[in-house]
Formats: sequence, C-alpha cells, structure tokens
Amino acid sequence: MSARRIPVGVAVRILRIALPLCRTWRFRHPDDPAQPCRPILARAVHACWHEHLLPLAWLFADQDLATLASRDRDGEIVSRILGGLGYEVARGSSTRGGQAGFRHLARSYKEGRGVILTGDGPRGPRRSFKDGGARLAAHARGAVTAVGVAASAGWRLSTWDRFLIPAPGATVFVSLGSVRPRRAAGPIVTADIEAALAREVARCEQAAREARWARPPAIVRRRPAHGVRWSASPQPKRRPMSGAPRLRSASERLVRSQWRRTRPSPPLRVVAGAYGLIHDARHGLYDSRLLRTHAAGLPVISVGGVTAGGSGKTPVAALLARLLAAEGHRPAILVRGFADELELLALEAPAAYVWGHPDRVRSARRATAEGATVAILDDGFQHRRLRRDFNLLLVDRDALRRTNGSRLPAGPFRERWTWAAARADAIISTGREPWTLEVADFERRLRARLRRRGIGTPIASAVFEAGPPRPSNAGAQAWVGPPAPRLALTGIMKPNLFFAQAGARCGSVREGIPLGDHRAPAPADRERLTAAAGKGGVLTTQKDLARLGPFFGPDLPIWVLPETLTWKGRGWEDVRGLILHAAAWGRRADDPGGGA
Repeated sequence: MSARRIPVGVAVRILRIALPLCRTWRFRHPDDPAQPCRPILARAVHACWHEHLLPLAWLFADQDLATLASRDRDGEIVSRILGGLGYEVARGSSTRGGQAGFRHLARSYKEGRGVILTGDGPRGPRRSFKDGGARLAAHARGAVTAVGVAASAGWRLSTWDRFLIPAPGATVFVSLGSVRPRRAAGPIVTADIEAALAREVARCEQAAREARWARPPAIVRRRPAHGVRWSASPQPKRRPMSGAPRLRSASERLVRSQWRRTRPSPPLRVVAGAYGLIHDARHGLYDSRLLRTHAAGLPVISVGGVTAGGSGKTPVAALLARLLAAEGHRPAILVRGFADELELLALEAPAAYVWGHPDRVRSARRATAEGATVAILDDGFQHRRLRRDFNLLLVDRDALRRTNGSRLPAGPFRERWTWAAARADAIISTGREPWTLEVADFERRLRARLRRRGIGTPIASAVFEAGPPRPSNAGAQAWVGPPAPRLALTGIMKPNLFFAQAGARCGSVREGIPLGDHRAPAPADRERLTAAAGKGGVLTTQKDLARLGPFFGPDLPIWVLPETLTWKGRGWEDVRGLILHAAAWGRRADDPGGGA
C-alpha cells in the first residue's frame, strides 16, 4: 500500500510516535558549536525554506507562533502535527485558499504572535520566495528574519524540496539574520529575502561540513550584525612553553644579533640553507600546480611580507578594510588568531568581519557564508594554499638597509625578496625611520634594482610616523599634566625602532624592555616592571595593549604611542586603483542588478 493510501489519522499517529527521536538532535549556532542553541523568536515574520520544516517545527515548538499549511491531505497531516506542538495553523496556499490563509496570519500577527512562513511552500519551486510571503512581510513594516538550517548528518527525500530529515543524534545548525527588503514601486523585493536566506543557509552548511570533519571552528573574534556587540567563542587553549620566560630570552637576542653580521655563525647558516631549500621546493610545487590551491568564492587580497615581522602588515590590512568598506564592500580580515592582532583590527577596522584561525581556507569560506564580498589575508604572502586574486607585498626598508639579507634564522628573511617581488601584484616599501634624503635615495635605488630585473610592479612608499602619547586606561586618564611614562614596553618584532620613537616623543622614558612576540609578561615580572614604570606608567603600542592592560590593571597609567601611515610620492594611487579593481568582481557578483 502506498503512503498516499494511509489514512490521515494513522499517518499522524505514526509521525507522533517518531517525534521523540527529535529529542536526540543537538541544536547549535554556526559560530558557537559548543553551546546549545534554543532561540526565542520575537514578534516578527520569520522566513525559512520548506525543506527545513521538520527541525524548525521541533525547535520552535510552544512559542505561540502562527504558520500556514495547505488545504490538501498533506496539509491536514502537517496542521495536526504542528497543532500538537503549540502552533496556530492557518490553512491555505497559493492555489487554494491563499487569501484567507494570509488574512488569518495577518490577524495573528496583529494579536502579538510571531509568524513563521515557508517561502517556497507547499509546491515550490524550491528556494524561490513567493509574493504572498512578501505581502505578509509588509504587515510587519518590511522586517523579516531569515532562518537558515543545516544538519551534520541526515537524509534528503526525493521530493521537489529535497526535504531534510536529520539523523538521530545529528547536530543541527540554526542561524537567524534580519533583513529589511527594498521596495520597488510598492511591493517588497523578494530577491532580498532570498539572498538573506541564502546567506544564513550557507553559514549553517559550512558549519555542518566542519562538524563532519570533526574539527569544530576555533573562530576567536568576528564582527556580528549591526546593533550586536562583539562576541567571542572559546579560544583554543595553548600549552605553555615549559621554562620559557615571557621577556625576550637571551637566546633570542643572541640570534637576532647575528642578523646584522655579514657572515652569521656557521650553525645558523646551515639551518638557514635547509630552511631555504624546503621553502623554495614548496613554492616550486605550487608554481607547477602539484600542490593544490583552494578557492573561497570571493576575491582574496593577500597582504604579506618577506621578513619575520616589523613591516606593518596588520595596520595595512586594517587600512585596506577601511578603504574597501568605504567603496561599498563587506570586507573580512583573515588572521591566524593572536589576541593582540584581533583587538587591533577590531579597533582599526570596525566595519570588517575579523576571523582568527590558523586554517585560512576555512576562515575564508566561513566569511563567504557570512556575506563578505572580499577577504583580506593578513600575513599571507607565503600562505599559498588559499587562492588569491591580488598579492600585496610589504618590503621592510630597515631590514633591507641594516641586515645581512640572509634567511631565517641567520637573517630576518623568509625568502629571497627579489623572487617574492616577481610574484607580487604591487609593492609597498615601509619603515619607521624619518623620511630623509638618505631614505629617499635608497628608495630610488630600490626601484632601479627591480627595473633591472624586469619587475615593473607598481611601488608605493610609506612611513609609520608616531604621534603624541594618548591615555588608554583609567590611570592614564586621571593623570594630571603631560604624559610621563618611564618604561617603554613592547612585544613587536623590532623593538629598537619603537624605543627610538618613544624617546623622541616622550622624554620621560628611561628604560625600554622587549617582550616575546605575541606574549604577555609572566606574573613573576610584575613587581619589577611596575617599579621600572614608576608613577608615570608604561608606554606601549596599540597592538600590545590587549596583553598589557589586564597585566598591570587600571591604576597604573598605560599610554599608547599611536602610528600614522604617511605616503611619500604618488605610487599609492596606482596601488589603490589595482586593489579596488581586484575587489570589484566580487561586488558585481553580489549585486544582481550589476554595477561595480
């Protein structure tokens, strides 16, 4: 006997017997898969797709919601099941009783109930939002909540909507995003609701794929929707380095002292040679396409360097995010996940999504699912696993002028900078020393050297100039008189240049202490550092503030030495135009009406 011949009452009893299996589902939000997700729906119009009806009906049960079911046999079964779960069910569809059904839903909304509507039900076409749902959204003054769903395991029926049945024990991801559709000569544009649903479903499907990989996302910080505060999901715990001091160690200082020698020590040269062979072989495998690159579904602009820190990659990434946001893009910045970088980007690029995770391919795909239109890959020049559309290379003038040019650990370079320049689409030469005639002459010789090698890449020159110290905590804000910090403290790669800037800007600085890269001082050093700071406090960088603020507390004044990127010459306009051109195809693809 076919399913169509089963009496309605029998079918309802069978489904009610199977409903307890829904208790085994684990509902989660895509951004926080470790915590249960039980959203309480507000009084609004909530739009979903027909294929997701089963998990959503269970999730939103007993919330005094109104919904719509058709007047045929299947609609009768659905209405009985939903009625038992606490829903008020209006009967009607686009072919039978649609006007009466929508009037029923409109009355329910006016009485204070939320409305959940399958925009493509009951007969499709699949994932095509119908005009009736748009008319209902107009009663809510255009406010619609798009509901996305995906399951880590389950089955799809061979029906027009590919109906989803999550497997027992499956993780079901649910996300809600608000959208205010545009109006075109009166009626609401349904394409906006479809686009919002597509974004939410994509977020959940990406999270479901990661759950199937048994590697939950470790996103540290991201920019949520407008009107919502920053949210942080749990950071992966790092194992402490046994016996490693938090202040810069003597061995690290010894290695760095070799970088200025013409011939570093033989052991360092041997290690540097092996490192160079492995590095060049890896690039060769990517160049010959033996190693695969992965696309993210949106334009990727890489910002990277050839030295171990100090070239200003994070500030430039924030600058690009502000530039692209001003041009109408929705930028995402992909970083490895260090807390100081995340806090700096959150401050310097408030309009950008910020994703922190070692796997940049996963971060880029999550950003695509979130609705980003362009990704900025911070410190990504050597990260070739993610396919990029524009390579921006930052060259550190101080490293070129004052070091031996060797590779790590004999020198500060990750690869030969002239080879890297051949892969770059644009180059920015950066430095923290004042722009003098000597520096300008070095820039001319640098450009001439690249031209002799046949590299015609556009080049821009920039200087990081330090501004006056500004207060960053309650102790500094309560300080009376000019800033008077005695201790300069930083964990950046080249602390000597920061100490020079600190001394030039603040004559009260008496001591400069370098920290380990991306590390806070150890608790055992608190007393010593506090005594060195005196009553005037500590002078540090904006990047170090995330670590030093909690370490010292609010009473000791902490001052920040801000930096401003100043362009020299006209090269930046050429580089800027290339960056905007590389990001333009993502905005054209995102805008159904065209226009870049």
